[in-house]
Amino acid sequence: MDPGGVMVDGTGGLDAETRSKLVFVPCAVQDAPWLTLDQQIRIVAVASLVTGGARLLAEDPGTAITTGELSRMWALVDHAIA
Repeated sequence: MDPGGVMVDGTGGLDAETRSKLVFVPCAVQDAPWLTLDQQIRIVAVASLVTGGARLLAEDPGTAITTGELSRMWALVDHAIA
């Protein structure tokens, strides 16, 4: 939000460096043979959910929170890392 309280387009709190690292995750885990397939899938899922959550908050935070979209995304993260 700007100082006047008006919503502005943004990145949901992720800086450009973090976004570029998360986008690279699906490619990087393929080159990590020491990870099991299950671990690779979980890492890709978490990276996708984090970037998606930030995008969701940046585009429409009120709807994301009130409709439960954000809480469902975090439930998926919990499941992926458990």
